[in-house]
Amino acid sequence: MLSSLFLLKVFFVFINSSYSSGANAKLRYQITSGNVGGVFDMEPEVGTIFIAQPLDYEQNKLYKLHVLASDGKWEDYATVIVTIVNKNDEAPVFSVNEYYGSMTEELDGSPVFVLQVLPLHSLYCANAKLRYQITSGNVGGVFDMEPEVGTIFIAQPLDYEQNKLYKLHVLASDGKWEDYATVIVTIFIIDEVTGKIYAQITLDREARAVWRFVVLATDEGGEGLTGFTDVIINVWDINDNAPLFACAPDNCNGDVTENSPPGTSVMEMTATDLDDAAVGQNAVLAYKIVGNAALNGANRGADVFSINPATGTVSVAMSGLDREQTDSYILVVEARDGGGMIGTATATIHVTDVNDHVPHFLDRSCSIRIPESSEPNTPIIELAAEDADAGENGQLTFSVVAGDPEQKFYMVSHRQEQRGTLRLKKHLDYERPGEQRFNLTIKVEDMQYSSLLHCTLEVEDCNDHAPVFIPHFLQLPAVREDVAPGTSVASVAATDLDSGLNREITYSIAPESDPYHLFSVDQSGLVTVASELDREKVAQHHLVVLATDHGTAPLTGTATIQMALLDVNDNGPEFEAVYAPIVWENVLGPQVVQLNQSSTLLRAVDQDSEENGSPFSFSVPLEYRYSNDFHLQDNGNDTATITTLRAFDRERQKEFLLPLRSYLYSSVILMCHAFMFVSLTDISATEFMERRSNLKSKYELLGDFLSDMLSVGADDINIFSLVEVRHRTLDVRFSVHSTPFLRVERVHGYLAAHKQKTAPFDSLQVFSTEGGGSLAGSLSSFSSAGLEEGTAAGHECLKEWGPRFEKLKALYERAEGSDL
Repeated sequence: MLSSLFLLKVFFVFINSSYSSGANAKLRYQITSGNVGGVFDMEPEVGTIFIAQPLDYEQNKLYKLHVLASDGKWEDYATVIVTIVNKNDEAPVFSVNEYYGSMTEELDGSPVFVLQVLPLHSLYCANAKLRYQITSGNVGGVFDMEPEVGTIFIAQPLDYEQNKLYKLHVLASDGKWEDYATVIVTIFIIDEVTGKIYAQITLDREARAVWRFVVLATDEGGEGLTGFTDVIINVWDINDNAPLFACAPDNCNGDVTENSPPGTSVMEMTATDLDDAAVGQNAVLAYKIVGNAALNGANRGADVFSINPATGTVSVAMSGLDREQTDSYILVVEARDGGGMIGTATATIHVTDVNDHVPHFLDRSCSIRIPESSEPNTPIIELAAEDADAGENGQLTFSVVAGDPEQKFYMVSHRQEQRGTLRLKKHLDYERPGEQRFNLTIKVEDMQYSSLLHCTLEVEDCNDHAPVFIPHFLQLPAVREDVAPGTSVASVAATDLDSGLNREITYSIAPESDPYHLFSVDQSGLVTVASELDREKVAQHHLVVLATDHGTAPLTGTATIQMALLDVNDNGPEFEAVYAPIVWENVLGPQVVQLNQSSTLLRAVDQDSEENGSPFSFSVPLEYRYSNDFHLQDNGNDTATITTLRAFDRERQKEFLLPLRSYLYSSVILMCHAFMFVSLTDISATEFMERRSNLKSKYELLGDFLSDMLSVGADDINIFSLVEVRHRTLDVRFSVHSTPFLRVERVHGYLAAHKQKTAPFDSLQVFSTEGGGSLAGSLSSFSSAGLEEGTAAGHECLKEWGPRFEKLKALYERAEGSDL
């Protein structure tokens, strides 16, 4: 491709200064004539002349362009002369490929002109200065050549008997380009006596029509006078050349538009005959079609085309050319000269397309399903159509023309492949009215015709909506904590905008909102009490009800139910603290018993609400009310005081059992039972903790004893306090971490260890436990006021405490008989 090359710019000067500005001064330029071959172009607004086509010095050496300038009303003209400077871009070419010359052998060897070879290259151009030379064929060097003008001379004597013909190869060069030609020099024989001249080669008029040479005649045996004459031999034509088609063998091609009427010219099948047209009928040609066949499709063997016998013009002979049925034909054309010689050529005629077919879809309808979660630009379906036309007439465009008012879809056309892809343009929403189904009308069209296809597009619901509760928060009236399991407390309902499995809902309660599994919800949304409630454990419930759909992946909505519990008097009073009462021996009564390090008062508490709590009343069983040992004084303010009535001797009896009762006056009267061991001790903290040899310490033996006695694991016993309240008197406290003790009983331990005792410890000094529901049974059945040291009665009374203390009794008996 030739880039536009700036050549010059044309200016026009205004004579009237008032006219040289403003809208009237806007000029338009154009070349009106002289632009042969359209090699120049002109910028219409600024007057610049460009080179638009390649220049050829050998074709045009000068251009005379006529230029017009106009402002719309007035015009002016100018002439631009462009001179082309030659460039050495042409190789020298000999005028003919073969030159012919002739000589007689009688020449004596003096330089004699034979012929001159000339190229077609211009002789008047500096670039055309040529150099000539004979490259081969000059046997014996009998010829020489003038290097600057191309003249061939005889340089040595000729001898017909040695060489009858010379074939010289000649080179012409301009220093850059080269060309070659062949010079054939024949030798004629002339009879010295009769003067008859004989040709030694077969003459070819088409190669050389005229031979010319000089004949000399000498008298006196060659020693006398000499005369000469020019001999011109005209070669007479005979019909020895068959017609030749210039386009043969591979370039005879024609084109015709389909549906062309008969008589439409298609192509020229012109042949040439090298024979002499002036002599008889040797070069007079007649044409005819000898083969008329279709390459494919219909019209096989039919005379679809005809030829003018005189001119060789091929025309349409019959109607009904259809490219879609037959797109090419093969013709065999014959050219016959007047002498009967024949030349043939094969022509291919291509039928070009006309847009005469309507495109149509390969499918008569289409049905598509697409998830609503599809992203924009997602391909949905690929539609194929066909159009029997070719080229631009067969390039198809697809579009959505109806059924898509919000332009949710678009088509991508693959025009040459005759297919289109339907793609999503915007997000879909199945829950939005009108977006569950689309009835699309899709059009396919070429440059002139079109057809339609109706597509049904079903949108598949995706799980993109979570269930929603209405209301999502319920504040329920307070419910009694003794409500029976199975009682319904609330009803919830959730809805899901999705469809199918995506809207089916399963209800459940979030485990973290109901850690004790006290409530349940069925699939109708009814919330019921599943287990017994306990206000003292959880006073207010915040249930989170879950509604989970069945989609993939499932989505969940929540509702919160807030419900407070009304108290029921289901808890008896219990002592406020763990008491470890101590009585000093040999102190006369009355003596107020010190219950712990900070108080001499017994206090009771109740886990129920205030309405079901205080006031409390303290007493001892009837059989202990007239004891001479202790006196229990109810202070009337939820406290009580224990007073000794006499002096005690530790060596005679070191511990006493005093059952206590604390009453709660309410609609339901419950009792809390507790017992205490009052003990005098004689061991230090160091002795309690130290190990002797490989034996366990009293601390370790205590842990083993409690684990065995209470039927719990050793890890559930936690000895958490060791206090030496005074010299050789210890408080040892422990807790039990095991389910029966955590839920039904609260067990606290206080132990007194005695140095002289062989058992690991003397006795369990204080237990405080709720009687109702205890695995030990009620402790109110104790009948002994104390455990006397070393007596079977002291041990036997343990069996009345209930089944849990059977092991304690056995351990006492085993300890008494041990040597430890």
